[in-house]
Amino acid sequence: MMEHLNKTTGLLIKNGSFVGCSVIFPLDGEFLCLTAGHNIYGKNFDQVFDPDFWKVEDHLGIKHDIKECICDMNFAKAHDIVILKLECGSDLKSFHCPEFYTIPINPAHSFTFRAKYEQSKTVVTQRHLQFNSFCTESDFKFFCTIEKALLMNNDYKSGSDWLGGWSGTGLFLDNHHELICFGIMTDIPNKGNDGQLKFTSVSALDNLNFNIRAASQLDLEKKLLASSINAIFDQTDDEAISKWTEDEINKPQLEYINTKLAKAYSDDRLDLMRKNTIKKLIIGKTFLSTELKKHETIFNQYTKAYNAYALEDLEIVANNRQEANAGIKKIKETYEEYLLSCLEGILGIDDIKILANYGISDWIANCSLSFLENE
Repeated sequence: MMEHLNKTTGLLIKNGSFVGCSVIFPLDGEFLCLTAGHNIYGKNFDQVFDPDFWKVEDHLGIKHDIKECICDMNFAKAHDIVILKLECGSDLKSFHCPEFYTIPINPAHSFTFRAKYEQSKTVVTQRHLQFNSFCTESDFKFFCTIEKALLMNNDYKSGSDWLGGWSGTGLFLDNHHELICFGIMTDIPNKGNDGQLKFTSVSALDNLNFNIRAASQLDLEKKLLASSINAIFDQTDDEAISKWTEDEINKPQLEYINTKLAKAYSDDRLDLMRKNTIKKLIIGKTFLSTELKKHETIFNQYTKAYNAYALEDLEIVANNRQEANAGIKKIKETYEEYLLSCLEGILGIDDIKILANYGISDWIANCSLSFLENE
């Protein structure tokens, strides 16, 4: 993937001087270039673009002429992204065309980019970016978080003061077998003091018949591996439960578990039910973090269902252990039926049971579920 990522890195040159970055790729016999609109039309979008003064330099140092810009100034000003048609100065087959997707908001996804700033002689790769939020000005624009230290130089000069030239670089999915591009960088807000970068999504180009897929399709064809789920069960043994119990950070949850289960189970069953609750809690959290987060559509639908159900009054009216026990079972059955109605056809029955068990265990381990007595 990194080899192909290098091939997409283009540097915009005007009258022999470096201006900014871009994404270059072959598509349908054409050699194309994505970059920020302000790179060619100026920061105020008031400059005439004359391709005769411009070239794009590839990763091998070969310079390619620009034939035309197929996005006018009004489009560039609205979205700060343009497509340039290039005259390939080498073998077009030696370049690689990425897949283009809308930006995934799932926190499981990490992004990367390659860029050069004005004072640097080489292109650098930055990784571990994550989606932060969409811009209020446009759904096509969004922010990603980046380690703030990466936006500071040795003189503690920040962001756009010294990183001029990053604009136009492409944002790609990190650690993936395919090369997937989501958009191009347009700004370093607040000189980098917020630890954020601003991007325009390739979805802004959808009206130009650009082939763009929805982020929900990422990994959608891959099934949740039974072997991975079995490994989660195997790893959650007595030792894992004891380790969780002894961890000081879990002390508040353990107190909730002990207090609530004592209302529903006799003393001789309390230790077993405590272990079962903790086991379901660990399995559910691991299942969510290692498997479900790989599948954005499923992850989002589950999260929506969980949050909606958690708004319900999770109160059990009980005057004895038998009534408390029955109340817990009733909530679990109702929640499992609800998850089934939301996720049927997307997840298997066994997966839904894992999530249902996790839900009730999580509510027992926090302040969500409570017991009341009849007055």
